[in-house]
Amino acid sequence: MRQFSNTLFGLALSSALLMKSFAIQDELVGLAVFSVLLSAILTNFMWIRSIGIAGISGLSLVYMKLGGSSLPGTILTVITAVLLSSAVLLAIFADLSNSKQGEKKTG
Repeated sequence: MRQFSNTLFGLALSSALLMKSFAIQDELVGLAVFSVLLSAILTNFMWIRSIGIAGISGLSLVYMKLGGSSLPGTILTVITAVLLSSAVLLAIFADLSNSKQGEKKTG
């Protein structure tokens, strides 16, 4: 499950970078990419995996700044947010399943 979580982080990063091809402002693309990278780093390196959901706040800023002016940008922001939250949830579930397997072996 951990590999699938990292795959979803990669897809979210690709989705954020795809915004550049739809003439979205460079600042917003940079904020989206930074949010995804920050979320991936926090999720993979912090002991509490749920802290990685903090990347959604940057994507919500991108969504607000777009303000409906760019339909492709809005759609890509929503897709990126869904991929990002799914990746964090899968990382949490991977840790839960690993801890359950460890309990079965010791018990």
